[in-house]
Amino acid sequence: MAVPGTMGKILFVDLSRQECRAEMPADEIYLNYLGGYGLGAYYLYRLQRPKLDPLGPEAYLGFFTGLLTGTAAITGNRYFVVGKSPKTGTWGDANSGGTFGPRMKAAGFDGIVFVGQSEKPVYLLIENGNARLLSAEHWWGLDTNELEDRVQAQYGRQAGLACVGPAGERRQLLACVINDRGRAAGRSGLGAVMGSKNLKAIVTLGDAQPKMADPEGMRRAIEEHREFMRHQDFFQVLHQYGTAGITASAVATADAPIKNWGGTPEDFPTAKKISDDSVLAIQHRKYACWRCPIGCGGETEVPNGPFQSRGHKPEYETLASFGALCLNDSLESINLCNEICNRAGLDTISTGCTVAFALECYEQGIIGDSDTGGLKLTWGNSEAIVELTRQIAEGRGFGRVLADGAKVAAERIGRGAEQFAMHIAGEEVPMHDPRLNPGLATSYLMDATPGRHTQMSAWTLEAQFAPPGLYTKPIERYRYAGKGEAHATVSNHHHAATSAGMCLFGWSVLKPTALTDSLTYTTGHPFSLEDVLKIGARIATLRISFNLREGIRNKDLKIPDRILGIPPLDRGPVAGITIDLETQVRDYLQAMGWDPETGVPTRETLERLGLDFVIPDLHPAA
Repeated sequence: MAVPGTMGKILFVDLSRQECRAEMPADEIYLNYLGGYGLGAYYLYRLQRPKLDPLGPEAYLGFFTGLLTGTAAITGNRYFVVGKSPKTGTWGDANSGGTFGPRMKAAGFDGIVFVGQSEKPVYLLIENGNARLLSAEHWWGLDTNELEDRVQAQYGRQAGLACVGPAGERRQLLACVINDRGRAAGRSGLGAVMGSKNLKAIVTLGDAQPKMADPEGMRRAIEEHREFMRHQDFFQVLHQYGTAGITASAVATADAPIKNWGGTPEDFPTAKKISDDSVLAIQHRKYACWRCPIGCGGETEVPNGPFQSRGHKPEYETLASFGALCLNDSLESINLCNEICNRAGLDTISTGCTVAFALECYEQGIIGDSDTGGLKLTWGNSEAIVELTRQIAEGRGFGRVLADGAKVAAERIGRGAEQFAMHIAGEEVPMHDPRLNPGLATSYLMDATPGRHTQMSAWTLEAQFAPPGLYTKPIERYRYAGKGEAHATVSNHHHAATSAGMCLFGWSVLKPTALTDSLTYTTGHPFSLEDVLKIGARIATLRISFNLREGIRNKDLKIPDRILGIPPLDRGPVAGITIDLETQVRDYLQAMGWDPETGVPTRETLERLGLDFVIPDLHPAA
């Protein structure tokens, strides 16, 4: 019998052989990893040999739901895409909300693992536990909205769809996986991996529901936690505005990077034009992910003018990357860039960052009109920013140079361009500045997916964003020593919550007991805070072990000096700040039981976490 909350089955698809088979994992695998990227890391570490080409046929690509996905748990709606990142060569994962995760589980599977490469474009159809591969040649070249129209016309409005757009088909490293017309599993370049397999889409049909061990206990817990959540200030901001509600304040406090990380709030005094009420003015309908009480999404429309568009409301990261980072205060142009990226299947964070990189290269004279085809890539030139985004999405013009992100673009351009490419190991750095909340620098460097703002840590305590009561010892923003325990506690709890399928916004406005209660009442197995912290540590350690087996030590990766305040800014809210990253990282490694000199988890840590299968790779016998 399956663990309550799960369907008890993982689907394995060999695209080269066009074969599908199901496997039923042991109960302890679900309970030890909670689904999501935790379960994904377990499978990929054991199945995939190290140092292979992530875009080659031997590479694995996984889609996983969390143990709480599709259950009554608050914000239990996430699904996860996992694989080796073609951008960084490290562990890669991305997750998304919307409806696809619950619909994938309703079709009968907790996870899907692909390997191989189809000779011709295909899609996977799963219908009530039965899976088959079908030709997608008639879908190849469609954008994600066009494809969703076709799928709903053929299979009905209740069909689940996760797909790549033309960017993924071309294996652009900025490509991502899209569901629900604009919800994105955005980071790590995993849309390129999906496209490399000639896999256009996954379509799901089904009406199965995961069983609950204690529905009445869950109902009572949900009522309690929802009441608590509704009184949190951040819940109110998200419910009214979505993440667009923080854009102006993030710019004003220097949380948002400005002018490709080289500017200050003085350089972008019009941030209100791309924030809160300005964004609501173009929103015509609210949008919520599956059964989510927060409802932070929306659908927008700009009916007239050069930036006419209709689609999902841009999130904060999109507003900041195409806005503050580019000194662009035209909300209509940002909204259109968002829709261009969603239809093509592009990560908006990385695309906006790459455009900002190009703008600075233009300002510095590294590229000129002869390179850009006449585009005047000046700061804030909204028409040029939209056109360059189109070129990236369509793989033409100067967009071909930028199509694989800032790192690869800098290599193609040369002439010193690399100093303006703000990336970590190939992943563009997201829209939160560690010069304001220094714990971010540790997360950006030491999470197995470099440059990931959605990995919570000590920075959430600095920013007052962590679940109330999770970590109660005082910490000081610019006191660098002694934060290791805080970083480990918060990040490990978040690894467990995320893998279980909980949205990070729900995580941030709920008590820590919301996770333990949900897991306990769903599965029938008692979960304590200590249990979930240990599970989170297991997941973090396995993901970092994946990188170490690839020959990559995260502590040796490079964060651009500009992002660390080297040299420090001479004006603005973070003037004079240079981050002591070495002290923060050392304390975190010690707290995790990873060697502070090498970053390698000790043998004792691996044994304590039940990761004995990793020991031969990291501690081979002498």
